[in-house]
Amino acid sequence: MLRNMRLVLAGLLLLLCVGCGGGENDGEEFALYHLETAIGPPGAGGELRCGPPRVNCPGILQESPKRVSHYPVFAKPALTGDHIERSSVRRGADSNTGAAVVLIDLTTEGREAFARVTKRAARVGGRDQAWHHVAVVVGDEIVAFPEIDFDEYPDGIPNPPGVQIAIRIPAANDADARDLVRRLRGD
Repeated sequence: MLRNMRLVLAGLLLLLCVGCGGGENDGEEFALYHLETAIGPPGAGGELRCGPPRVNCPGILQESPKRVSHYPVFAKPALTGDHIERSSVRRGADSNTGAAVVLIDLTTEGREAFARVTKRAARVGGRDQAWHHVAVVVGDEIVAFPEIDFDEYPDGIPNPPGVQIAIRIPAANDADARDLVRRLRGD
């Protein structure tokens, strides 16, 4: 059970929201999708990409993929940059592992949208008897895709104050975390 919880929380962590608001649009676009229903399989074409330096990419069995794969988008994102507090984006450290993470506070609407997309992922995953994922996208890059475990979170993750993007790039996680913060904040 603890392992499942860590897997889910490796990509997403509930944080204490510092404040709510939004409207800053200086950084790269941020989006969150229900992976299995909104994004197609990897291939040669598509609006989104994933590959080096990412350790894992959706639908790619090989760890540390050697090339970039592209993914078609079939639906609008559940969350966008309008749902995050760009000024809150910061680098942090995972309290269990010390690994670099990117912390992002959500607006009130963002928390509601996050609860809806994780509930949908959990429910559809429960129906399919398979974990479903939430794809975290910065710019056109899938940077994380944590699973939502139906057994742990049958109603999704309700009213989360924020998200945490775990950086899973060996030996480069701090530099990648700083880069994602810069990209999201527009620094």
